[in-house]
Amino acid sequence: MKQDLLLISCFLSSLLGLILIYLAASNIQPREVRLSEITSELIGRTVTTSGKIIYKSFHPAGHIFLTVSDGKGKLQVPLFAGFVNKLDDADDFKKGIKIEVTGLVEEYRGSLQVVPRKVGDIKILR
Repeated sequence: MKQDLLLISCFLSSLLGLILIYLAASNIQPREVRLSEITSELIGRTVTTSGKIIYKSFHPAGHIFLTVSDGKGKLQVPLFAGFVNKLDDADDFKKGIKIEVTGLVEEYRGSLQVVPRKVGDIKILR
């Protein structure tokens, strides 16, 4: 009888813990930072930032590489082919347009970049 009660209480505690972890994870908002504040300390974290597109290049495999600047800092925003194919307005990302991007801070060949993960992670600001 005591073992059954102990087993049930352990199960309920575990279930409650999982529910709390799920709720906490689903409500996490990315940190909003200026481009100049993005450093190697943020690698692996999700951030939201904004700036003007100052450079845009295309890769033969269908990738688009944007360089975004806010006047004080700049970084790369790679849009990989699978991601680009899901965008309705990929052609609208032109030099001089201000965008907001949410993504994972990563380092590639010594340069920091913010990599968006889903279509809603990159927006044109009007």
